[in-house]
Order: sequence, then structure tokens, then C-alpha cells
Amino acid sequence: MLAACVGVASAADATGNYAIWGAGSASCHQFRRGHEDPALRQSFKDYLMGYLTAYNAVADDTYNALGSLSLEKALQRLDDYCDLHKIDSFDRAVIDMLVALHESRSRKAKGAAPGWGRTRGSEPVDTERSSANP
Repeated sequence: MLAACVGVASAADATGNYAIWGAGSASCHQFRRGHEDPALRQSFKDYLMGYLTAYNAVADDTYNALGSLSLEKALQRLDDYCDLHKIDSFDRAVIDMLVALHESRSRKAKGAAPGWGRTRGSEPVDTERSSANP
């Protein structure tokens, strides 16, 4: 469903399943327990940051999937979702949020800076080889 909504090529198997690593496989209930355990909460935050970075890298026409939403506001949104869907996985909560935020995503970096990524199909420059052969 996410791939259809956001224009990202499906990376799941033929039946729609994929491996979930780290905190994404934990339940929403476990995520909510993170309020009592800062280390546990950090593991979910780290998972979210990695997920968002990967998503931003592969999703078409997307610079920042959260748009103007801060990371802390995104975590609050996930708290609200997980309060109502305790047995869902944290991964499912993140996907639900990204689908809901799709239209408000940032499509390009603000200002003149192009951002840290590079255009699709561009190759990184090998600086050692370039400086050795002027």
C-alpha cells in the first residue's frame, strides 16, 4: 500500500512481506513503554531517523518525508498512533505516518543548497584518482 501511495518501487517479496530489523519489529506497546526507559526510547528514535533517511533517499520527488514536521513532533504523532494501536508494529506506525504526510513532504532542499545527496545516476567523484591524474 505504501509503495502505491508514494511512488516507491516495492522492495517486499512476492507476498508483500519484508524483514524488519531493530526497533521496527517491536510493538507499539513497547514503543510507548519507552517513556519510562530513555535507552529504549532512543532505540526507537534511532530506528525512525534511519528509516527516514533511507526513505528520503529512495522515495521519488522527496527531500524530507516529514516536511516541516520536527522529529520530536513525529515521535509525538507516533505516540498518538501507538496509543490507539498497541499491537501494531512500530514499523507499521511509521508507514502509516508517512502515508498520511506524503502530500506535505518537502520535495527539495530549502534555499540554494542542493542538500547532501546527489542526483540519481550521478557517480561519486574519486578524489584520489582525480588528484593523482590532473
